[in-house]
Order: sequence, then C-alpha cells, then structure tokens
Amino acid sequence: MSFVLYPPARPQSIGEVIDTAFRIFKATLLRSLPYSVLATVAGQLQNIYLIVTGRILHRFANTDPAWWLLYLLGAFSGALLINAILIRQAATASGSPSVGSAALVEGVRQTPAAIVMGLLIVLMVGVCFVPVLVVPHAYQALSFFALCIPALYVAVFFLCSWPALLIGRRGVIGSLRYSANLIKGNWWRTVMIYSVAVTMIIVLSVTAGLIVGVLAAFGAARDLAVTTAVSAVMVVASGAVYMPFITAMTLALYGDLQARREGIDLERRIAGAPAG
Repeated sequence: MSFVLYPPARPQSIGEVIDTAFRIFKATLLRSLPYSVLATVAGQLQNIYLIVTGRILHRFANTDPAWWLLYLLGAFSGALLINAILIRQAATASGSPSVGSAALVEGVRQTPAAIVMGLLIVLMVGVCFVPVLVVPHAYQALSFFALCIPALYVAVFFLCSWPALLIGRRGVIGSLRYSANLIKGNWWRTVMIYSVAVTMIIVLSVTAGLIVGVLAAFGAARDLAVTTAVSAVMVVASGAVYMPFITAMTLALYGDLQARREGIDLERRIAGAPAG
C-alpha cells in the first residue's frame, strides 16, 4: 500500500471511519482469507465431529468429552487466527511490512491474554444482571431485559480493548482502561459505527440465507448431500468475509478514537503549559 490508513492523520467523521474500514478491508482481504476460512472451520470442529459420527447436532447440552475438547480447541484456534487477522491488517494499513508468519506467531502469543480479557469483560458485564437473582420469579424476565440496557452501556466501553491489547500491547488491565478512556465521550459514536457494520452483516446474512434456501428447495428432492455441502460452503464463505470486515471496522474505529483522544490530550497540555 502506498498510503497509510492507520492511524489516521486527524479525527474522522462517521462516514470517513466507515470508508476507511472498507479500504482496509479491500486492501487486506486476500491476505486475510486463509486465516478467516480456517477460523470459521475451527469454530465448526465440534459440529463436524457430530456429523461424521452420525449424531444429532447439540449445543452445550452435549456430554461427550470429545465434543467439548474439539469445541475448546476450535475456540482457541479461532481466537488466535482472528488475532492474526487484526495484527496483519494493522501492519498493512500502517504501511509496515506484513509477514503472515509473524502475525500468526504474535496472534498465538496474545491469545491467552485475549481470552483472560474476554472473561473479565463478561464478568463485568455480567455484574449488571446480578439484581435478577433477588427479583421475584414473575418479574425476572422483564428485569433481565431492563438490565440489558446498563449491560450494553458497560460492554461498549470495552470494544477497543482488543486492538489495544494486540496493537497497543498495553496488557490486559491497561487495555481495558485505555479502551474505556477512548470511548468516554464517544459512546454514541461508537454505537452508531458498529450499528452500521452489524446492519450490513445482517443484510448480507439474509441474502446468503435466501440463496441457500433457494438452492435447498431445488436440490433437496435431487440430492440432499449436495444441498448440505452447498450450505456448508456458504457458511464458511460468509464467515470468511465477515471476520476481516469486522476487524477492519474495529481497526478504523480504534484509530479514529486514538486521533480524537490524542488531540484532546495535546490541547490540554498546550492549555496547561506556562506562557513563554
């Protein structure tokens, strides 16, 4: 790349952030595809095991130790591969030499910390639902939905902790603090940008689902195996595209919030400097 997309030279508008995300996505898609395809397949290891062994697909009610082993292995493998996507996108977007093996090694190294950080975020967001435990049973469902509002509010503050850990290398606690500091004063902006990304993914998912449905309707009477194979390919293909897009959006937002925060900090330092 002959131009630098990360970090931006100045704070960007919401439209510019989304445009930057698309440019990062287009510039890094081919390099990211091997990782995203493998990450999607890794996330389906436990289901592949059930299909191969001729069993009914289960979720977390499964008591088979092999299912859980494959589930945990797939989750860890998927996490390190997604880490590698973000690390490589950041290197490419910043104009640095991008080496796939280096990104993969760094992704593996940072995966345990990313998992610990993810568990801490789940714990902090989960605290918001503690009042449900003392609410009468008849009102628990309503209370749960009401408490989703503060839970969402808290969760948004940690959306930049992942790039802060992988790119900024700030450590688990430092990344959580830095993310909250970046999003402070930019909460609605962050929600709007991610809402655009989620809406686009939903539209693409519905489109892909319609295509699979049409193929299934035409192929079910002829060859169920072919229809199943096509559906599986569509799932992998969709996941392989969604992952680099989400990481590109995360990187673009992270860079914009950094530019905004550093600009505010610089203004404060200038304002507090003694007159010379």
